[in-house]
Amino acid sequence: MGVLLQDLRYSLRMLRKAPGFAIVAVLALAFGIGVNGAIFTLLNALALRPLPVKNSGEVVTVYQTMRGLKFRNVHGTRSYLSYPEYAAYRDQNHVFSGLAAYSAAQLTLGGPELRPLTGFLTSCNYFPVLTGSLTLGRGFLPEECGAPGASPVVVLSHALWKRQFAADPGILGKSIVLNRGNYTIVGVGPEGFAGASVLGADVWAPLSMQEQWIHDRQFLSDPDLSWLEVAGRLKPGTTLTAARADLAVIAGRMDAGSPGRKTTLFIDAATLMNNPEGRGPVLGIAAVVLAAVSLVLLIACANLANLLLARAVVRQKEIAVRLAVGASRGRLVRQLLTESMMLALAGGALGLLAAWGTLRIVYPVVMAKLPQEVQSVTLNVNPDLRILLYSLLLALATGAGFGLIPALQASNVDLNSALKEAGGAFRGRSRGWLRGSLVTAQIAVCLVLLIAAGLLVRGLQAAQSIDPGFEMKDVAFAGFDLNLEGYDQARAAVFHRQLAGRLAAQPGIDEVGFIDSVPLSGSRRGNAVAIDGREGNYPTNIAHISANYFQLLAVPIIRGRAFEAREMKPGTHVIIVTESTARRFWPGEDPVGKHLRFGGDKVYSEVVGIVKDVRSSTLSAVDDPFLYLPASPEAQLSLSVLVHGRTGFAATAKAIRDETRALDPNVLVRVERLEANLDLWQLPLRILSSLGFALGLVGLVLASLGIYGVMAYAVTQRTKEIGIRMTMGAGRRDVFQLILAQAMRPVAAGVVLGLAGSAAASGVLSSLLFGVNRFDPVVFAGVSIFLSVVALVAGYLPAERATRIDPMAALRHQ
Repeated sequence: MGVLLQDLRYSLRMLRKAPGFAIVAVLALAFGIGVNGAIFTLLNALALRPLPVKNSGEVVTVYQTMRGLKFRNVHGTRSYLSYPEYAAYRDQNHVFSGLAAYSAAQLTLGGPELRPLTGFLTSCNYFPVLTGSLTLGRGFLPEECGAPGASPVVVLSHALWKRQFAADPGILGKSIVLNRGNYTIVGVGPEGFAGASVLGADVWAPLSMQEQWIHDRQFLSDPDLSWLEVAGRLKPGTTLTAARADLAVIAGRMDAGSPGRKTTLFIDAATLMNNPEGRGPVLGIAAVVLAAVSLVLLIACANLANLLLARAVVRQKEIAVRLAVGASRGRLVRQLLTESMMLALAGGALGLLAAWGTLRIVYPVVMAKLPQEVQSVTLNVNPDLRILLYSLLLALATGAGFGLIPALQASNVDLNSALKEAGGAFRGRSRGWLRGSLVTAQIAVCLVLLIAAGLLVRGLQAAQSIDPGFEMKDVAFAGFDLNLEGYDQARAAVFHRQLAGRLAAQPGIDEVGFIDSVPLSGSRRGNAVAIDGREGNYPTNIAHISANYFQLLAVPIIRGRAFEAREMKPGTHVIIVTESTARRFWPGEDPVGKHLRFGGDKVYSEVVGIVKDVRSSTLSAVDDPFLYLPASPEAQLSLSVLVHGRTGFAATAKAIRDETRALDPNVLVRVERLEANLDLWQLPLRILSSLGFALGLVGLVLASLGIYGVMAYAVTQRTKEIGIRMTMGAGRRDVFQLILAQAMRPVAAGVVLGLAGSAAASGVLSSLLFGVNRFDPVVFAGVSIFLSVVALVAGYLPAERATRIDPMAALRHQ
């Protein structure tokens, strides 16, 4: 410890003597480590951080995948459990002190101002298993979880209690209106607890209230419906391995009752994102982004390594004296590494503070731009022990990364030459090669970042210029889930008819239409169809639309006709197909008059029209295959309204809200510009291209400084050689070309390696390029030329300086 303290004091003295170097090094490391820390913080909050519950190490989640199924309904994701499956695991296990189930539902909070809420239906043991105690009141009693619909009681989240009810301590026993039903408040959840799912809960109710929250569906008795997430608390001393083995036995018994079915369980320490269908993509995206920001840190490390190599020349006599008086080489390496580690730790601490402060500001802004459905995601971005350890290990690895090789080089000196202050005191011939290799690495990494950023920018430009095939300007859409409000199909049809009439009578509104899958909203519906005269079924995307839908969005009818108003009724069997669907199903034939039959239907539907291909399901490709059906009464509960207005979005939105409220003041309506859906598809590209551009710019600056620093140092080291060359007859142009060629050799090697790395990396980005070639020659060639020019400029200054060397002064240079 005494030796370590001595090394620390000596390192501080040496860094105080070179404050410019220390500041540049700390800032470069702070940026690289800080960006890494920010990305890891988000990953940690989503997929690694334990749930904020008592003794979180005992809590696990249970998900499953199944193979060999002939039939399975899904409400959520396929990894969820049915209620009978949950009950079997709950009642037959030997490893859990409690196993709880829960499922999300969208709600409307009644009152003077309607508000959307995220609710969770839970098993009665939900709070005893996860939190133990509540802020106020109690959880659910066994008798409240019996007969379906018999116990309209709820527990409020702590956040909703404060936000909506001003933390009223007398809230227990009062009523709250949810989806037009009255519910008695029996408890308030613990502070900081928003549930065991990635969607934060506003309110909880017993599973027995499922039919009141999710109308017209009976989930509890369905053994083949995935809809429940499950979390459990392990008995003391029980391991994950034991829990997996115990539940695997139960799963095997259930599989035996369904021949061919094979269940695989996923039992892990509980986090917000343990669902295997979501965890894989999240970890994949995080790995790509972490790799990108790590490349900037790699450039910074290469730069600092070159700076340390240059500093070693200045300190060669100091090092030689220490060796001469008995210091071992290992002792010197440790001393030099201590200096590097101090720089890295200072950079890491500054970077961690900057990352935390930035996330506190940026995270709420980004979340506010996301769809309302995911705004209830609650992430804790405060630093914890895992983030501190990650930043510490990253800083230590960085310090070793840029400090070890220079330390080994600096400690390998020729004592006689060094003590005489003669040049070439370092043994070996690897320093020039090492500096060139570091420059090559910087250029290669910088090129990968810049090309990735260029491809993303090109993809964003393509996304902004893509014609989706339908009119978006001056079109608003409004969504309301009438099913949640207790409407049946008949009442919904009347509601839509009256709303359309009221809106059409408003000044400035041209057209009012309906669809059940709003274009580019991310929502899609599907079915399988059989083609008359052919074997097999074909999966298709479908949408139910009003008769004027194509007119409202200016989608051209290529052949045939649009739907007629009289066809918006039960028993109508007509469809309209897109161009690409017509080519796929009836190549070389006229599709009008052909027939399709939907799965479950006995009657064939006739094709009455062909419309232009559009991009309504995804922006990256046209809808294929895609069928349009009339908005018959069966589809009324899921329809959204589309309105084309001349007076601007604000006036159109006000008209929609006012007329909806006039028809039914208890229906919650959300109005958006249709163009906002296009913005939503472009948002990931905007974020990634901005991040890529920033990282590429920082990498470019660091690489340019690295080239300049290495070449300036090389000119200083070769001053005497240059003087001899000029004395022997070499001209200034010869010297200029010599130095510039030396500068550009590692640059050329870096460009070649960078192009190869960019070709490999572009495959990861291909899904975001919206038709742009992943080997886009404009980006690859343009960025390569641009980086080469920047490198040429960085090497030009030292080369030009070399031509001004006085040969006589150079010959006397030591």
